[in-house]
Amino acid sequence: MKIRSIICSLAILFFLNSCVVKSLSPFYTKETISFTEEFLGKWKDNEKGKWEVKTFESEILKGYKGKVSKEDKQLISLYKNSYFVSFEKKGKEAFFIATPFKIKDQLFLDFIPVDYDSGGINSLTFSHIVYAHSLVKFDVSSNGSIKIKWFDEDRIEDLFKEGKIKIKHEKIGLLNDKYLLTASSKELQKFVEKYIVSNASKKWETSIKFTLTKV
Repeated sequence: MKIRSIICSLAILFFLNSCVVKSLSPFYTKETISFTEEFLGKWKDNEKGKWEVKTFESEILKGYKGKVSKEDKQLISLYKNSYFVSFEKKGKEAFFIATPFKIKDQLFLDFIPVDYDSGGINSLTFSHIVYAHSLVKFDVSSNGSIKIKWFDEDRIEDLFKEGKIKIKHEKIGLLNDKYLLTASSKELQKFVEKYIVSNASKKWETSIKFTLTKV
């Protein structure tokens, strides 16, 4: 696979040790995928981060001169309507697949890390890493800037504690205090549909959010 590797420390920060809700299954189904070109291009965020968004297919095919490999053909088929997202901050980079989808006219992104460079950690540690999906609310402002907000773990914890939702999950982490959703994509989609129209307090408040402006 001809995708550049990620520096693992930043990706682990986002998806293993952060406060975002993680899922084993994608938050989208094929029927809800909704590609938009508005996200393509180079961006800077409000925290001095740099973003570059390409189509996933263009990244896979970059540099090819001959026959496309079987593995890359499979990847293109799976993610033909997805983005390849690079994020750089303080000299460190992370690379993700982001799949756009729409539920009840609200745009979302399903983020998953592309790959890890295991050079900084030993093979035994690396073998324990799980590629989890995260849910991102995606909004385009009237001035052309884009706001992306990760679904925060505090929000779903409140719903579980109040008995307002029942969705398959496991508690993970050293203190057994992190949530990993194990529901199917269809079940996750039903949850998101209900959550959009719910009156849950601070439902899109999050510790991980960015405002992106075009470079």
